[in-house]
Amino acid sequence: MKIFQISTRAPYPPLNGGEIVAYNTIKYLSMRGHDIILISITDKKKKIPEMEKYCRWIPIQKHTGSTIIGLLSNLFSKKPYTISKYHSNEAKRIILEILKKVNVDLVHLDGLHVAYYGAFIKQKLGLPIILREHNVETKIMERFYKNQHNPFIKLYAYFQYKKLYNYEAKISEIFDRCFMITKKDEKLIKQMNPKAKTAVITSGVDTSYFSPIEIEEEPYSIISVGSMDWMPNVESILWFHNKILPQVKEKIPQAKLYVIGKAPPNCIRKLKNEDIIVTGFVEDVRNYIAKCQVFIVPLRTGSGMRIKILVALAMRKAIISTSVGCEGIEVTDGKNIHIADTPEDFAQKIVKLLNNKEERRNIGKEGLKLVKDKYQWERIAEQIEGEYKKILEA
Repeated sequence: MKIFQISTRAPYPPLNGGEIVAYNTIKYLSMRGHDIILISITDKKKKIPEMEKYCRWIPIQKHTGSTIIGLLSNLFSKKPYTISKYHSNEAKRIILEILKKVNVDLVHLDGLHVAYYGAFIKQKLGLPIILREHNVETKIMERFYKNQHNPFIKLYAYFQYKKLYNYEAKISEIFDRCFMITKKDEKLIKQMNPKAKTAVITSGVDTSYFSPIEIEEEPYSIISVGSMDWMPNVESILWFHNKILPQVKEKIPQAKLYVIGKAPPNCIRKLKNEDIIVTGFVEDVRNYIAKCQVFIVPLRTGSGMRIKILVALAMRKAIISTSVGCEGIEVTDGKNIHIADTPEDFAQKIVKLLNNKEERRNIGKEGLKLVKDKYQWERIAEQIEGEYKKILEA
């Protein structure tokens, strides 16, 4: 098949969940013999040889960061701010120019932020269009506004939530298929709009890259991995630092926390001390994960699936997560992960794992088995291809 894909950013290096899904979708579909053209709406424009192994990559440069002016001016717009940042007339012109020259079988939109271009393509050319939802963005914004204590931020976030709900609900029905990352997300989008045509296609992990590394673990070490330019990750570290870590330190004073992830804001960087290591971006996260004894996911806001949990499972690590953090992954509390939603429970489970090597080993072993059974990319690419064929044969 000839596939035309649009993403919000260059998905290499794959540093967060959305990038991992986009990159591996392209990689493994290419390995199955499909021809892919990728457009990325990005603020960085440079050649990426690794991407060009698997697709023809065309970056369209646009600043997509948040600004105070942008946030304020959006008060007068019906479009949610997080979506409008990716709108570009230049992108529409280039997309239309390419699609008029190249005969493609279908268009794959990677994330709600570029769904706008799917509507444009459907209107202009009538091509089959697929939306890959990495989560239900509305649910993230709902949880975000509900967790705010500042009344001005809470009110602004509430209005963004209402805009996002209307936008996501309405646009989902125009697609020939919405690929949802979890059954829970599929149920949510169907509640928002029963006309949405959906299929559940989970994410996965590249087990040829992420696998157990036999190195000596650092005693009493805890690790969190996640892009620090995503607010739910920032919020999760602040919650862990303020509510959970003090309880852990009371029982294990030598406990040490590693916070790994690009672009940490000041509120995260200032946490740094001899027992809290804030690295920012790292080229290769595997050795950090391998050397730490406990992998934490203290998320309280989110939707979709946390790929970092699949990574940690594939590396045979003992994991503690909130219920929100491990949504959509078929883990079992006490078997291949520990789940905790209160600071007290979270701290107790960390202390238990830090003090029990055998428990860490058993949890990690079961986690690796789960990944090999259900979350390898070869199987997921086959499912995506099958859905493509159903759409084209309809």
